Amino acid sequence: FALPAASAFALPAASAFALPAASASPTIATAHRSQRHARRAEVASMGLFDALKGAFANEEFVADDRRVRASHILIKGEGDLEKVVELMQELGQRVQREPDRLAPIFAELARRESQCSSASSGGDLGLFGPGKMVQEFDTALFPAEDAPQPGAILGPVVTDFGCHLILVTKREQNRDQVEEKLARND
Repeated sequence: FALPAASAFALPAASAFALPAASASPTIATAHRSQRHARRAEVASMGLFDALKGAFANEEFVADDRRVRASHILIKGEGDLEKVVELMQELGQRVQREPDRLAPIFAELARRESQCSSASSGGDLGLFGPGKMVQEFDTALFPAEDAPQPGAILGPVVTDFGCHLILVTKREQNRDQVEEKLARND
């Protein structure tokens, strides 16, 4: 076994690896070095998990996420309040006879009586959080304490649109918001 000639492994000329010319400012290199050291010290003092938390922070996602799924019946015009009270009485009587059928009975009444475009879907408004509907809905559905649970009937709720009867069908708190975000982007 023979080694190749020494000239095949010769190092490049020393000038290729020469340091910057003496005219380069030493303060720029020192300032850059100081910034690097300061950043390393900051990351080290934060701890590994704090640094990761900062890297993945996203203001669009909130820690206290509250959402509700609800259905409603909207009555507009003269006598709207009286009509909602009548519907509440009818709903109460029918649910007493068939306690396990609250949602289907409410959906039937919504299809028959509601003057909202959601009537065709049984009054279903979908899943939403605070600030997505009118203020009166937020007040009724997202109170500071004792939020109405699924199966709760709220009303009459009077808004600029008319008078509403609301059924809470689902309540979610602090669920995976990434899943919802992806669903909205489809």
